[in-house]
Amino acid sequence: MRLVLHFLWIFFFSGCASYYPGTHSEGGMRSIYVEPVRNRSLCPKASGMLTAQLTKKIQRSAALKLMPKDEAQTCLQIEIIEFSQKGSTFDSKDTSTILSFDLRVKAECTLMDKEGRYLWERRLVEEALDLGKERNFHTLRDQAIAQLMERLARKIGALLINIW
Repeated sequence: MRLVLHFLWIFFFSGCASYYPGTHSEGGMRSIYVEPVRNRSLCPKASGMLTAQLTKKIQRSAALKLMPKDEAQTCLQIEIIEFSQKGSTFDSKDTSTILSFDLRVKAECTLMDKEGRYLWERRLVEEALDLGKERNFHTLRDQAIAQLMERLARKIGALLINIW
């Protein structure tokens, strides 16, 4: 009986010794190529900002690695389809004092594997930014567009990491 218990203890703990937390699955997406963002909107700066922000997010991610197109497991295509801005003032004659400034952007994302099969096709991702009362309209707009593109990149990055 003692020998049997001793054997069970060894059997039990030897199985636990090879356990490591986390997954070691060979499946899933590990590398990605991000095409330069296309832009159908009236904000020419948006595509460059979004490409840069998304590349930075993926580089900081431990789950994905940026690769050249011919080496990557997946390819991400993004097109900004709409960009809108709206500023409201107290007085229509005083356009330098903005009461409210609202920016919105919409993008379609397509993710394909090496064989050209769609993992997502034209998935709509959108983001909005509403800023309160400000005095300098032009400085505010440039800073707000950069912030809006960073938020949109964060949303797209989260979709990529959570795909599996």
